[in-house]
Amino acid sequence: MSQSEDEMSKHLQSAIFGTPVLHPDEQHRNLGTFHERIDLGITFTQALLRDYSAELETEISAHPNYQLLLHGLLDQDILDRYIKLANQANLKFAIRNDLLYLHEPDSLAIALAAPCAIQPATINIDDRFPQPASATTSTIPKQLLLERIYQHLERNRRNYHQRHQTK
Repeated sequence: MSQSEDEMSKHLQSAIFGTPVLHPDEQHRNLGTFHERIDLGITFTQALLRDYSAELETEISAHPNYQLLLHGLLDQDILDRYIKLANQANLKFAIRNDLLYLHEPDSLAIALAAPCAIQPATINIDDRFPQPASATTSTIPKQLLLERIYQHLERNRRNYHQRHQTK
């Protein structure tokens, strides 16, 4: 195959299947960015259990050039809270609505991402900003709580499918 045929083949492949994406599985887990760019991450479970606005505000003030990535299947009140926070801090944000992005209880729902690779010790917001012991106690058993969160996420996913008439 000649060089011009090879270039034509690449061009046709891009036209048919779209531009190739580097590490698509990693980007689907991390709201469209690479893991090494994430400074802080909040899972769906964490986002549904607690408001992390104060912790995010602290990190945003330290890194005003970062971007806040939000999963579009979060509840509207949660989305509104973090969008308001980003607007107040004049921080770029993006809402990722594609169903390619994972939507499980332990997958990322919110991420504060840097424009380039960084090396935080951990991206888990609970590890970086531990909560006092008295505030973390819950009267609901953990398994029941996880089941309720999973049901909540499934309901959001079904609602999304109905709104957008997808399978």
